[in-house]
Amino acid sequence: MKLFGKKSGPSGSGKGIEKVARPDAFTIKIDPAKFNLATSPAGPVHEQLETLKQKLTKLSSNVENNLMLAIRAATKKNNDLAQSAFEFDQEYIQKGKFEVEYLCLAFSYFQDLDADRKAVVDTARQIMLRLETLGQYALNIANKTAYIQLADIQVLHKDEYDLKPMGDITAEMIKKVVEAFVSGNTKHAQETLDMMTEIDGIYQKAVKKLKAEVNDGNITNLTGILSVVEHVKMSADISCDIARMLL
Repeated sequence: MKLFGKKSGPSGSGKGIEKVARPDAFTIKIDPAKFNLATSPAGPVHEQLETLKQKLTKLSSNVENNLMLAIRAATKKNNDLAQSAFEFDQEYIQKGKFEVEYLCLAFSYFQDLDADRKAVVDTARQIMLRLETLGQYALNIANKTAYIQLADIQVLHKDEYDLKPMGDITAEMIKKVVEAFVSGNTKHAQETLDMMTEIDGIYQKAVKKLKAEVNDGNITNLTGILSVVEHVKMSADISCDIARMLL
């Protein structure tokens, strides 16, 4: 009995989904064979772990840079910068995450590391997963670029909600907390937590201003701006999550 239009083809026939646009697969152009994975370290284990830390640091740096780029794109309504954020993510962040993930999994599960060294690798992987979330937050911010309007966008480093300084502080928090892991200096982790006080102050001020200004005519625009504010705040929160992991 036909209830709703044309009957679909049998399962597995492919009919009924032929007109659905499918994204390209394997958009990350990378060759995992070049990672030189092995069941035993090629050299001293500490050198292997140092290489992993260097790659994690590079990934962190790229995530910081893209977060700041996305914030600038959104606050200045610059669609070209927003597009650059997506291109940078695919070219550098996705590839970096791919490699760090492979190294962490291979080292932790397929090499006979002692408990302390395995713990280092497992912590690196947890940080990588959080950096992955931060990378997505940057893209979420970039996605708002065409839909929000801030005042005086021609002023390079100024916006009425202090998103630029909020982003700068958050990027510094990301940098510090990864440095804390790489160097083993928990002082940097505590500094990251301390910096959250300033983020909270900027956040509360921005939300208060948005609530005071909202009306039916601007609510769509201000909701988009609030989304950017929230994503920057959540990025800072993730930095603190990493910091607490290290303390």
